[in-house]
Amino acid sequence: MNQSFQAPGQPNEPTAALAAQPEDVVQSDAAYNIGITKLGLQKKRTSEQQAEVERIGQIEPFVGLERDEYLFTALNQWCELGICARVIAIDRLGLTKSLKFYTQNHTKRRSGLLVTPAPVIYVEIEQNGSLTDLFVSIGEFLANPFYSKLLPQLRSRTLTTLKSYKVKLLIINNADVLSFAAFIELMRIAEKLSISVVLAGSPYLNEILDPKGVKKNKHINIHNTFLKFHHYNVINKEDLPTVILEWEKKVGWSKPLKLWADKDIVAILSDASQGQLRALYENLREIAAWKIDHPQAQSNSHNISTALGESYKPISKL
Repeated sequence: MNQSFQAPGQPNEPTAALAAQPEDVVQSDAAYNIGITKLGLQKKRTSEQQAEVERIGQIEPFVGLERDEYLFTALNQWCELGICARVIAIDRLGLTKSLKFYTQNHTKRRSGLLVTPAPVIYVEIEQNGSLTDLFVSIGEFLANPFYSKLLPQLRSRTLTTLKSYKVKLLIINNADVLSFAAFIELMRIAEKLSISVVLAGSPYLNEILDPKGVKKNKHINIHNTFLKFHHYNVINKEDLPTVILEWEKKVGWSKPLKLWADKDIVAILSDASQGQLRALYENLREIAAWKIDHPQAQSNSHNISTALGESYKPISKL
């Protein structure tokens, strides 16, 4: 036998490796593929099952809790008295849904158009947060968009429209991405129209407006305009079963999972979500999808933990 083709580890193995022959490559690939024959052969859902998973993925109901009542009380008072303020929250999805619900209860539309008066306006700021974005976003909510590269025209149109709709409360969500110029403009809108402007965002909003920060003297007037604040809390453990129950109602299965009724499961979901709505709904969707894939499995704490898999915990305290 030719010494050059001895298997590794045999005596007299040559010190220099020979170039692999084409036959060697084919044999190596075949041997390698033996261990991965199951790749791509995972269990597939039926079209009906996949459609149900996708439907469940869209279910994110607003569930009014005590934290929302506290927020609405604060918003009502600020609106009535023309007070500017901030709303700070870590639970971003929860705050967004709460603010939208509040706005819908105070502002009516007919055929897509706002009905005058429209006392409450809600705007979500996009990533740039520029002055132009602010004006355009307000116009779009009022179903009266006005696009112009000239800021004086945008400013005049925005002020005129807000006044004509008799707006009393202007809510700006994602305010922590606003530019300095946009903050100044909102301060001026509040002064010129004598209305309440409420900035909503993450705790970073306070850091932005902190006049004691490095080179933050220019924020003093903005800080002094938005002195009042309200902390929108995360979902407490006592309210968590209520949210889970309402979510299951929206799912509408004839045989509900009844996750809300099992204290151990609620404790798992509480720990996994840390009281944040987005994390909770993501976890509930994972459980529902797992149940679709394992229809005979019981909804116990062990299986729920299996369905959730491994995950980082959201940050709820700073």
